[in-house]
Amino acid sequence: MVKKKPPLLFYIIALLIPLLTLLAVEGLLRLSPFYKQYPMFVAAPAMPGYLQTNPELIKRYFANPGQAPDLAIDTQYILAEKPPGQIRVVLQGGSSAAGFPYGRFGSPAAMLQQRLKRLYPEHDILVINTAMSAVNSYTLRDLSADILAIKPDLVIIYAGHNEYLGIMGVGSALLGTGSQTSKWLYLQLRQLALFQFGQQLWGLFSSADNALPANERTMMARIAAEQHIELDSPLYQAGIKQFQANMQALARTYQQAGVPLIFSTLASNERQAPFVSSKTALTVPEDATAAIAVLQQALQQDNRVASWHFQLAELLLAAGKRDSARQHFQLAREHDLLRFRAPMAINQQLSALAAAYNLSLVDSEQALRQATKDGIIGYDLMLEHLHPNARGYFLLAESWLPAVKSYIGATAAAVTTEQAWADIPLTPTDLLLAEYKIKQLTADYPFVSRPQQVSFGPQNTLEQQLAWQRTQGLSWLESSKQLLTHYQQQQQPAQAAKVAALLFDALPNHANSAFVAGQLYFDSKDLALAAYYQQRAVALAPDELLYRLMLARTYYFSDRWPEALQQVEQVLARDPNHAVALRQQAQLTQQMQQAGQ
Repeated sequence: MVKKKPPLLFYIIALLIPLLTLLAVEGLLRLSPFYKQYPMFVAAPAMPGYLQTNPELIKRYFANPGQAPDLAIDTQYILAEKPPGQIRVVLQGGSSAAGFPYGRFGSPAAMLQQRLKRLYPEHDILVINTAMSAVNSYTLRDLSADILAIKPDLVIIYAGHNEYLGIMGVGSALLGTGSQTSKWLYLQLRQLALFQFGQQLWGLFSSADNALPANERTMMARIAAEQHIELDSPLYQAGIKQFQANMQALARTYQQAGVPLIFSTLASNERQAPFVSSKTALTVPEDATAAIAVLQQALQQDNRVASWHFQLAELLLAAGKRDSARQHFQLAREHDLLRFRAPMAINQQLSALAAAYNLSLVDSEQALRQATKDGIIGYDLMLEHLHPNARGYFLLAESWLPAVKSYIGATAAAVTTEQAWADIPLTPTDLLLAEYKIKQLTADYPFVSRPQQVSFGPQNTLEQQLAWQRTQGLSWLESSKQLLTHYQQQQQPAQAAKVAALLFDALPNHANSAFVAGQLYFDSKDLALAAYYQQRAVALAPDELLYRLMLARTYYFSDRWPEALQQVEQVLARDPNHAVALRQQAQLTQQMQQAGQ
């Protein structure tokens, strides 16, 4: 008897049953506490209608969220619904884009935001910083969907230093093992509840631990698993290839979404001595000419010794041979086996990708180089190996400005670089705190062989006292409020205005903070920024008549009489018998008639 073959429907159902079962389990697990999502932006608890950067975002990458290092994007609030006409510029990158050690308001994003306030006072431009310490191109690529969700108009990328020792870097102690394909697959699977549940089950029966040891060492001291990555070695090439692949994918993602993208070349401290060299420094003659000859001869025998290149560079610079010195400083960085600084190949990749995808490329490294005395980027612009000082971050933002202006359009305002430098959104307290953080960083590996104790320094002024209290847990917000009160009591309106402006920039739904900043800028005779902040106060509280009257006053003293009259008439539309508004209306009308306006 011949057996009857089952119909095709039987096989289809047989295949669908396990698939549907898995989908059902996936759906149920997504409703359970086992499933965790860590989007880049979350609803701001105390600010209805606003999103904030997610303080727990780093947990997105770890099977056990408790193993994640203490890293986060600096808190920034944005409206959940993008306002009509608002231009959103987003910055992506690692710690040198985040603004370490100054924090959010010392970042190049904040420097750029401050610059755009004066250049485009009538525009609503928001620069959003999504940079975070220790992340590399995997994270940038992974977060692109979150960034597109907030409808950016322009994206700037300043990244590449962490391809070797950042999270998922080829030599990192954090998720560094595995191929490029397996790492990207892991990021995709982490979005599934079934995968997360399986990881948690595995964790119960496994001793595997991807966390860094919990101690008082710096992140640099804890993250480097591979401390000897030679130039052009397989591990070195793996870092370049992962950067290329991830940045290609990122470029395609933004192009397909119609979002313009700007690549920025990276800069690092060329005067920083190599952290790890294949051989120790040579003992050379005291005579500089003889010492140069000895080092040149040694490098002919072995051109891969970072310490010898650095020795030679220092001697050549002292002899006035700047170009040759720069080449050997760069070779010292290239052959540094501990790859906390991006090699030249990263900038070469950025240049090639920009050409291939017809993207804007800003040579920020060259911009910083031009601002140095010898054409060599050193401690005049860098705090240590790769984090710029305040001037360095400012110059990074300045280098991006022409590309940003080409997107936004022409501006009638004229602001010199030095005028803009005086505007930087950092207080003396911020600068003192940053100085202490750098002391802590450079008192540990790889700058010294053993951790060293550092002292904060004098605490004689209020700025110094507040900086110290910040190290002990005082919040930025409370510190800034105390500083504002102090400057007001000392009758220092310009300093007070900067602090008040920062408070509003941090809490953009506080109309009174914007108003106070506007008043203080008016008192310090800075009418442009007075109008900027008073406009925002009026936009947030359009029925607050005092805000409109003060904005009208600023317009009046700026010779913007029609705009002043418009604000006065808005007051009268709400209160027809307002005595001050009636008097101002009559005065403005008379002056405009006399001027023929």
